[in-house]
Amino acid sequence: KEGKVKKYDYLTGYKATNAEMKCHGFQYKLGEWHKHEGEIKLCENGFHFCKYPSGPWSYYSESGTRIFKVEAKNVIEEYSPGADLKFVCSEIRFVEEIKPDGDKNTGNKNTGNGNTGNKNTGNGNTGDGNAGYWNTGDGNAGYWNTGNGNTGNGNAGYWNTGDKNTGNGNTGNGNAGYWNTGNKNTGNGNTGNGNAGYWNTGNGNTGDMNTGYGNATNFSAGFFCQKEPLIISFDKQTKLTHQAFLEKYPEEKNLAENLAQDNAFDYVQFKNIPGWTLKKCKALHQKHINGRRK
Repeated sequence: KEGKVKKYDYLTGYKATNAEMKCHGFQYKLGEWHKHEGEIKLCENGFHFCKYPSGPWSYYSESGTRIFKVEAKNVIEEYSPGADLKFVCSEIRFVEEIKPDGDKNTGNKNTGNGNTGNKNTGNGNTGDGNAGYWNTGDGNAGYWNTGNGNTGNGNAGYWNTGDKNTGNGNTGNGNAGYWNTGNKNTGNGNTGNGNAGYWNTGNGNTGDMNTGYGNATNFSAGFFCQKEPLIISFDKQTKLTHQAFLEKYPEEKNLAENLAQDNAFDYVQFKNIPGWTLKKCKALHQKHINGRRK
């Protein structure tokens, strides 16, 4: 899942080197600022470092690997959930070396306490590479997570950035579905709150593909509806439900694809679609073109 790019003037973090304080052939020195000339780009150009002290272990595991706390200037972050979160910068300085230690760890290279996994910097983790506490998955930066790559708290799924999610890929809170960006959704792909269906953009919907609020049906753009609305085509009311319309006029998909292009096409081939006229179809195409040019 790709994240949003963020920029910072200054950050601190952690970086790994080999036993000689080299990384990809570059020699670092403790206490000195190192500067990269030219463009910086994540995973390509510049100095890379991680947010959490467990992060470098996700990229380096060779014998003799050393971990250092660093300062960085002109930093770019391309955010993705997980304790392996890394940045790229144009200037970096090694401040001090971090020695893996801790108490009551049964794994390897832990700097926290009571971990049974490996490369954890928090406490009570049973997975690997966690920077939080009491995680049983891998790469978590939050608390009480049982999945992988979570940055929130109490998640049981994967790649969640909110709290108390049991599904996957949620950025809100309390979701039980998948890829929700709102809160307390039990369906999938909702951007509103409290939805039990799928791909809702409003709140409190229990059906599918609603854009209004409080609907208990499907494909409603209104409010508090219990009955699925009939399709409007070319601004003309039909007597068909969504599914019936798709079955009767399968060419609708081809028309939508043509409308997404700037070039003129054979408008007449879609004349059987309800409400169609040549004038309407051409005008609709032009509105799509104008919208893309804004």
